[in-house]
This record gives sequence, C-alpha cells and structure tokens, in this order.
Amino acid sequence: MNTAAQQAQAPSGAGLPICSPEELLRTTRVTRQEDPRWRWVLPVTRRTREFFLEQMPALITAYGIGVALIFVAATMDRLVPVWLMIAWLLESLASIVARILIVNRVFAASTDEVASRPSLRLLPLMAILLAAIHWSWTATLFIGPDLNLTTVVILLTYVMLSVACLGIAPASPVIFAAYVIPMWLATGWMLLSSNWASTSVLIVLFAAFGGVMWSGFYIVIGGVRRYLIRSDEVDLLMVHLRDRNAEVERLRNAAAADLETRSAVFASASHDLRQRIHALKLLAHSPAASSGAVVDWPKAIRRLSSAIEDLEGFVTDVLQFVRFDSATPERREVQLQDVFQKLEVGFEELANSRRVQLRTRTTHLAVRTDPVMLARVVDNLVSNAIKFTRGGVLVSARRRNGDVHLEVWDQGPGMPADDLCVQSPATIPPPTRDGFGLGLLIVRRLADALGYQVDIHSTQGRGTRVRVSIPASDIF
Repeated sequence: MNTAAQQAQAPSGAGLPICSPEELLRTTRVTRQEDPRWRWVLPVTRRTREFFLEQMPALITAYGIGVALIFVAATMDRLVPVWLMIAWLLESLASIVARILIVNRVFAASTDEVASRPSLRLLPLMAILLAAIHWSWTATLFIGPDLNLTTVVILLTYVMLSVACLGIAPASPVIFAAYVIPMWLATGWMLLSSNWASTSVLIVLFAAFGGVMWSGFYIVIGGVRRYLIRSDEVDLLMVHLRDRNAEVERLRNAAAADLETRSAVFASASHDLRQRIHALKLLAHSPAASSGAVVDWPKAIRRLSSAIEDLEGFVTDVLQFVRFDSATPERREVQLQDVFQKLEVGFEELANSRRVQLRTRTTHLAVRTDPVMLARVVDNLVSNAIKFTRGGVLVSARRRNGDVHLEVWDQGPGMPADDLCVQSPATIPPPTRDGFGLGLLIVRRLADALGYQVDIHSTQGRGTRVRVSIPASDIF
C-alpha cells in the first residue's frame, strides 16, 4: 500500500498536477463504469495523460515549422493576394493559441474531474479539429493546377505533421484520425484537379503513404498503446488494492472495537451474575441461620422469588445481547398500535404487581421494520421503566419533522447527567440503576442495526424519557 501511495503522489510528468491516491481512487470508480469506447477518445488515467502531454510539443513544433515554410513558399510563388496571406497567417496563429489554451485547460484539471465531465474529455478532440480545418483550408487555398514550390512544401509539411501526429495515436486513435484524415482528403481532392498528376499516380502514392502510416500504427504505435493500457491497469489495480487495504483496516478496527465491547459487557455480566447468585445463597441460608428464631416464611419466600425473578431478567438480557448483536433486520410493515397492544397484555401482570399504571397512546402510524427487533427494543424500555418508576409509565408514538418518535416515559428517580454516557452503541452506562446498563446497551445495538437513533433525557427526582427516532424513509 505504501508503494501505491508513493507512486500516486509522485509528480505525474511535466505540466501535470500531482495526483493523490484519493484522486486516483475516484478516477478508478468512474472509469470502471464508463463506456469502453472512451479509451479511443482520451483515457484519463495517469500514464496516458503523461504520454499525451509529452507528445504535444512535437506536434506543436511541427505545426509552427509547417506554417513558416508554407508562408515563405507561398510568398515566393505569389499565388494568393497579400491580404489573404496575412489573414491565413493570423488564422494560423489564432488556431495554435486556441489549441494550447484548450490543452492546458484539460491537463490542469484533476483526473477524476476530467473522467466525470465528458465536455472536458472532448476538448482535445475539438482542438485537433481546429487544426484539421486549418490544414484543409490551407490545401484548398495554396494547391493549384500546376506543380510549384508551395505545393511541394505543403505535401512535405503534411507528411511531417502526419508522422508527428502518430506520437499521440497510442493515447487517442480518434484524435489522430480526426487530424490526419480531413487534411489528406482535402489535399487529395485538390491534387485530383491538378494538371501534373494523373489519378492513377495519386492513387498509388496515397495507397503507399497510407500503407506506411498503417504499418507504423500497428507495428510501433500498437505496441506503445498496449504498454500504456497495461500501465494504466497497473495504476488502477494499485489504487484498488489500496482501497481494499483501507477496507480491511476499517473492518479490523471495527472488529477490535466490537471485541472490546463484548469483553467489557461479559466482564460486567459475570460480575453481576456472581452478585445475584451470592444474594440467592444468602436468602436461601438466612432461615437456617436464624438460631431458632421465628422465621417469616412468606416474607422470605417473596424475597427469594424477587431475587430469582431479577436473575431471570438478567440472564434474559445477556442472552438477548448475544442473540441480536449480529442479527440482520428482516423488515416488513408493522402497525405500531399492534405493538402497543402486545405491550399492555404482556406487561399487565408485572405492572399490577408493582402498582404501576402502564398507559399507551393510540396511534395509526405504520413503519417498515423488523417486528421482533422493534418489539425487543420497546419491551426492554418498558421493562426498565416499570421496574424503576414510582408512578406510571407512558408509551407514545408521534410524527416530528418527518420522523416518528417512539417514546417511553417513567416517573422514576432519574439518572445523574454523568451517567448518561450512551452516545455510541459501544458505550456501557454505569450500573447506577440495577440492570439498566445492559438493557440499554441491547436497545442501542438493536436500534443501530435498524438505523434508528436513541436519545435519553432524564431529570433526577422526576423521571426519564427514552426516545427512539425512526427515520422518515421507514414510515408508511
């Protein structure tokens, strides 16, 4: 991964901006989804851009030499008026300046910007078309019916330009074709109307020249193109490897954090379990240790039953944590009123035994969720609320800002602000309220799996409100 980063951060050739690994990664994602035919226009990967930019000075130099030679020859032959010669020269200069500006604009942009914007990728093709138009006009302007110095210079210049343009053919065959074909078509048309060359001679000459260009492209240029494609693929693979390494590192950190959370949970659970078992032993042996005193058996049995009930609830919480920690939600439409009705039936006996008034507000809201996970979330919140309230418990659901707020209110002693350290699913609240920490951790884990947010507001001496926010995307 370090090798890939060093390679990506190294300067990318003269005139090109430094390409960061993140930029290469974004470019990779774009180029993998694009039409393969873009490779024939202008690939945007690092090595191809370097090669294209390295060949541009040779093409520009050949252009300048050709313009100068043709101007001198045409001036000597006096084929066209002076004003037309000056207009042609000014157009030549404007054309080369425009092409340089276009190329600088494209290669000053980042690779991912060029990859994601087709208009930028087509700009070099537009620049080449300007040159092709210029040379086509030059052929129609200066090639006449008779063989002269200007015609010879034009033909030699076009051969020089074609050879120079072969340099960019490996990077962009389309740009090469757009430069050479219009130029020679216009030249061929003007030569066919001349007096010094027959049609058969021109056909032989053009066929020979085309064969030389064709063989040069497939023998030499084809090999360079394959090298460029392989080099680009290596760059993309290195970036892909870096991406996968980063993903592995992220998963490793997540696994380490999860293992740390599990270790903390089960360390706390084992301590709490030993405490409860020790309390059961004391309650079981207390009548035997009464030294003949009268034992209040109903009271002792109630205390023992309460301890057993507490142990059962604790073991249930631990088993729920193990069962739902890595569960995948199976979502379907759930009417919240059905959940509330099951709550009233399921907790009726417990609420009556503790003289707690459990109330639910009627709702017509429906959500798309895992019914088992949602029921477990609400059950844990209501169970804790009933356990610690000194009056009533209220369960409600209402729309707020597009979301559904599922809330459980109690009138218990509340929690200090220092104990509300539940901002992440991996945080375990201090056991200031017996059993509340593990139950709330289960709620947070299930809510995290469902994509819900859990918010707790508690005031000491007045009670606690726990809110589960269901996003608007899960509301029917």
